[in-house]
Amino acid sequence: MKRNLLKFLLFFMVLLVTKVSAQERTVTGVVTSKDDGLPIPGVSVKVVNSKLGVSTGADGTYSIRVGAASAVLQFSSIGYATQHIPAGRSMKINVSLISDANALTDVVVIGYGTAKRKDVTGSVASIKGEDLAGKPVASFDQALAGKITGVQVTNSSGILGAAPRIRIRGTNSISSGADPLYVVDGMVIMSSGSSSVASINPLGDINPNDIQSVDVLKDGAATAIYGSRGANGVIIITTKKGVKGKTQVNYNSWFASANVAKRFDLLNAQEFVTIANEKLFNAGTTTPQAVLANDASGNVIDTDWQDLVFNKNAFQQNHNISFSGATDVSNYYFSLGYADLKGTTVGNNQTKYQFSGKFEQKALNNYLTFGASLTGSYVKNTGLNSGTSSLSGNIGNAIRALPNVGAFNADGSYNLSSDNARLGKGANLKEIDDNYTNIKYVLDHNIFSNQTFTLLGNAFADIKIIDGLNLRSQISTQNVFGEDYQYLDPLHGDGGSATKGYEFQQYIPRFRYSWTNTATYNKVIGDHSFGATVGIEYQKSKDRSFYASGSQLSSTFFSGENIISNSLTQSTYGIGGGVTENAYKSYFARANYAFKDRYLVSGTYRIDAISSLPLGNQSAKLPGVSVGWRVSQEDFFKDNVKFINDLKIRGGYAKTGNTDIGNYPFAGTFGAATYGVQSGLAYTQVGNSSLKFETSGKYDVGIDATMFDSRITLTADYFKNNVDNLILAAPTAPSLGVPGNSINQNVGKMYNKGYEFAISADIFRDSPFKWNASFNITFVKNKITQLSNNNSDITYTYNVNRVGESIGSLYGYEYAGVNAANGNPLYVKANGQVIQGNIANQTYYNYDPANPTALTTATTLAASDKKILGQSNPTYYGGLVNNFSYKGFDLNINMVFSGGNKVMNITRQESLLNQKFLNNGTEILERWTTPGQVTSVPKLYYGRDAFTNLTSSASSRFVEDGKFIRAQDIILGYSFPKLFTDKIKLNRLRIYAQVQNAFVITPYSGLDPELNYSTTTNSQAGLDYNTNPKARTFLVGLNVGF
Repeated sequence: MKRNLLKFLLFFMVLLVTKVSAQERTVTGVVTSKDDGLPIPGVSVKVVNSKLGVSTGADGTYSIRVGAASAVLQFSSIGYATQHIPAGRSMKINVSLISDANALTDVVVIGYGTAKRKDVTGSVASIKGEDLAGKPVASFDQALAGKITGVQVTNSSGILGAAPRIRIRGTNSISSGADPLYVVDGMVIMSSGSSSVASINPLGDINPNDIQSVDVLKDGAATAIYGSRGANGVIIITTKKGVKGKTQVNYNSWFASANVAKRFDLLNAQEFVTIANEKLFNAGTTTPQAVLANDASGNVIDTDWQDLVFNKNAFQQNHNISFSGATDVSNYYFSLGYADLKGTTVGNNQTKYQFSGKFEQKALNNYLTFGASLTGSYVKNTGLNSGTSSLSGNIGNAIRALPNVGAFNADGSYNLSSDNARLGKGANLKEIDDNYTNIKYVLDHNIFSNQTFTLLGNAFADIKIIDGLNLRSQISTQNVFGEDYQYLDPLHGDGGSATKGYEFQQYIPRFRYSWTNTATYNKVIGDHSFGATVGIEYQKSKDRSFYASGSQLSSTFFSGENIISNSLTQSTYGIGGGVTENAYKSYFARANYAFKDRYLVSGTYRIDAISSLPLGNQSAKLPGVSVGWRVSQEDFFKDNVKFINDLKIRGGYAKTGNTDIGNYPFAGTFGAATYGVQSGLAYTQVGNSSLKFETSGKYDVGIDATMFDSRITLTADYFKNNVDNLILAAPTAPSLGVPGNSINQNVGKMYNKGYEFAISADIFRDSPFKWNASFNITFVKNKITQLSNNNSDITYTYNVNRVGESIGSLYGYEYAGVNAANGNPLYVKANGQVIQGNIANQTYYNYDPANPTALTTATTLAASDKKILGQSNPTYYGGLVNNFSYKGFDLNINMVFSGGNKVMNITRQESLLNQKFLNNGTEILERWTTPGQVTSVPKLYYGRDAFTNLTSSASSRFVEDGKFIRAQDIILGYSFPKLFTDKIKLNRLRIYAQVQNAFVITPYSGLDPELNYSTTTNSQAGLDYNTNPKARTFLVGLNVGF
């Protein structure tokens, strides 16, 4: 009996074990992206309603134990839509995740923390780092153009190293800084360059391949956590870290060829001879001064000087390799980068060496997390004299240089005048006007060089006190070691004549540290979610400079690298330097609350103190509040509106500040001065102990929605930014003896308001052919509402700040065409009277259409006749991106557009249509020559530039429409299938070809409507004056994963 019972028990146990074994099994598979078929590492794979979970490895594979056949697997990863798949009895489940970059489940960086997009109540936009990498740009910020609503990126010059002009929701200051705040891994960085001889952009020190994401905080609710520095918006850069799995090695490279996208249409030698002699003949010189000549081969000398200032097929290359990985308790990321960029402008080159290292480690049973990162770069920029009105400025010189002479003489020597002061006249009977130089000699001999070594590092420790409560301390530093060197050759050009050679050398060290301490608490109790962050932050910056200079070089042997002792004449020595410091101390707090994941409230409060303001006014208290309603979570909505997946309405208000106001604008200062022959001190700035922050009251109302199974994502915002306490130089009576006859006061006001719309759609998603399209547009209106001195105009050469108008509006004379009877220019006075300017005697007369040749009633064209000719800042801008993929092929087309603004084409006015013995553009061939001729170009007359063209004043004749549509990027790529890459032991292999700035559609007659000779002033935009043109770049690239 006992033996039978034992047999029965053994048989039952075998059946039980067999059944359990049949129920529990291991499921394996590969998780890939549906967009490109590539494996996705770090995907969370969980068994729903259990504690079982794993993550995919670097090759996208996973293995997980599954029990019952009814089990459901959940696959989730940031940036992809979560999928739930029944396990059934399958042993292998492969999954393709759908990109959901704009989904409300995304995590965004919001300043001193992160949040799920569904919980964000401010206006925050994001872009992935992969959308910035691989672009042929000198800095990542140039690649943001057209990608984010509310963010206007204007690449105003083709010079490598030149920083773009970035404005978020308009220009928010008149005289102070208007650039956004840049934050890299929690540190506010110095983002402006300090070189005196070359264009440099510190944001170019950040390797785009190292960027994980860029988040842009636009409205007051989002930027309020940065308080006094958030008025112009905040751009947060988060760098990459390792992903769980085995070590990943990625190599990315591209090779490019660049040319200027457009060149000037200049007169050839024959046309120049005709025009130049006609100018002189009309002014009374009957003997032709311009003469054609032949070279040694008997060919007519016909020089297009643009060939000497622009490179053809400038070679560029970029290489980056990274190593990364992670475990449950640690992660690491290291990278090396190299770039060698030859500019499209002769003399302009950039070389970069970059490295980055980052690690994080968990300890004490995951209660402590600590880490550190260090990024370093060495960047060398070589530049040139690109001065808009300089005799050796490359663009102005190339336009004006005589085309009937060459750069070299027949014997191979440089073509110089007998005194080496200007370009040689060749066979002409007259020397070139204004002493314009031989630009070929200048570019071959002069040196403009900057080299900068930058270290950006941070270290942090994060301690978990209890569940939900964390304390974090982070210290960050930025060290910038810059050096300038400039050499001007003694024989010819800027260093010639009495200067006899010139050298300048400058050391420019800059240092900033910040120490941030925060406490964060998050708790969920039933339907209630709470979150709070409090912190204190200290920041100090110190900028120093030291320079030496001298002229009358003893020998060119001592030039080219460094100032050499005793090589310059002692009486010409110059020595100087300076130091500035500023510091911040801040206390801040943020609280969030959500009820049932549908009613959202967020509030911020920050107290900032800044050393740049006087005692008593150094602090500002800046609050912010925002609310959100996730309508899609309401039962009535779920039951009745099926096609909308998520819908959130949000709104907020905050007060922010602008502390980019310079160093100590409140202080009364003294400086060195001379009185007669005596050295002494002079009052240089009158003090104002009442000066305080510029502040902004920001309002925003918006909606975020996803529809049709997350196929369509929509965002819309209305915003208004009331800016007050603008710091302006208020005029004072000359009798008071105040330096500059002005004092800094908080007396200005203006506002920016507008609308933003963004829509993204997966037009084809579930087929082998995929098509995603996204479109964004921003409408913005700027108006000045108060100025100093009883709202008096603030005038500039071409612009004006006037109450009721947009900042920096173009301001000048209204052109009415050409008098067909005599070729005189016509203008409209402020009272509507049409007048003509008689070129011969430079006098204005009333114009009588019935008797157009009559010059009887003299009049004037005065400053009081100037009018608003248009606004210099766009009223709308945006972008359109289309992404196509089919099997392994991908195609990306990125278009950007802008409009509503005018551009003052000073290049036409002063260079292309000059009235001197200089070359011109082909537009001058349309000049008036005979009575009855209808044209827009007046009669030629030597030496009458100022009168005929109204140089140094804006004129509607030269004010043009600035709207455009640009093909920013067109990229075609192919990713090799996994079956192939597995055979060659690679995780991924992609090749691609790209063209940047493929074409521009615009009515603007200049080289490019975005060109602007100044990117640092808020009130003088829309001015194209001898600016170096933008490049059109073709490249091929390679992405390899090991």
